[in-house]
Amino acid sequence: MKPLTPSGPHARSEHKQSAPKLMFFGDPHGDFAPVITAVERFRPEAIVLLGDIQARQPLHVELQSILDLTEVWFIHGNHDTDSGSDAAYDNLWGSKLAHRNLDGRVISVAGYRVAGLGGVFRSKIWDPRRPIEEAAFQSSDAMRRTMKREERWRDGISRRHRSSIFPAVYQHLLRSGPADILVTHEAPSAHPHGWRVIDQLAEKLGVLLVVHGHHHQNINYAEEGLMPAAAPFRAFGVDMDSYLAWPRDPHEKTGFGSPSQDLLNLAEQVFGAEARVWLDKPHEWLDGQTPAAFAAGGGSKKVRSILNAIQNGGVV
Repeated sequence: MKPLTPSGPHARSEHKQSAPKLMFFGDPHGDFAPVITAVERFRPEAIVLLGDIQARQPLHVELQSILDLTEVWFIHGNHDTDSGSDAAYDNLWGSKLAHRNLDGRVISVAGYRVAGLGGVFRSKIWDPRRPIEEAAFQSSDAMRRTMKREERWRDGISRRHRSSIFPAVYQHLLRSGPADILVTHEAPSAHPHGWRVIDQLAEKLGVLLVVHGHHHQNINYAEEGLMPAAAPFRAFGVDMDSYLAWPRDPHEKTGFGSPSQDLLNLAEQVFGAEARVWLDKPHEWLDGQTPAAFAAGGGSKKVRSILNAIQNGGVV
């Protein structure tokens, strides 16, 4: 199992690290052994599978051994409906974990508000390079109404298009914010095959972080120069058999910035176990930056004053 670190898909250093709040896993394609191994090792509060799950058994059966160790969440991918197998579809949407699909929702997961957009863009439904009003079908119901009964699958739209992104789902998600993290199967526009509408969704929701699967690449977009440091959010692509842990390991010196130990200690005095969550969330008093990033950029004094004000009362 390959971790995605700020310097790329290399092994973590050998020092002891605290358990991550969240772990994001690239497309499993039916192989859950790496997911189970990583959860048993790191014990995250929750995990998110980034689509193309293709479970060979019901998902709750595939992951039975870790259901008492972590919360399992997911978004679906294109191969979860167009793999040629009804069983792959049923093993996901018929699973006891089906209600953990984040698609079209903003849900509190491990202390973060996580938004999800599963599936892919298909021009037969909506070409996102064109205005959304020009989409062939605004919703799955609208598409269903144009179909003859014999054309339907289980009295609905085709199985394939149940992983197509419909404008109605996208627009509902636009109105569902704010959120801290956006997980998608499709990539943002910084990827050669990504989409500006993913960026627009992330910006509207006000997220700090975008994580996607689909392209089978480990990408830290900012570190690879594909996004500017001043971008409103950071983005990562996660390869199959890889993961992204969040928050970042506080010992790492790259990525979102590591606050000094005394600042981290102060945050722990104020927030306890939620200190890293607070440090990694954008803050309105810091021009929308996270306290960790603001401190790493030379603003540790202001972050410390905010923490003191929260702890003791007073003016920042």
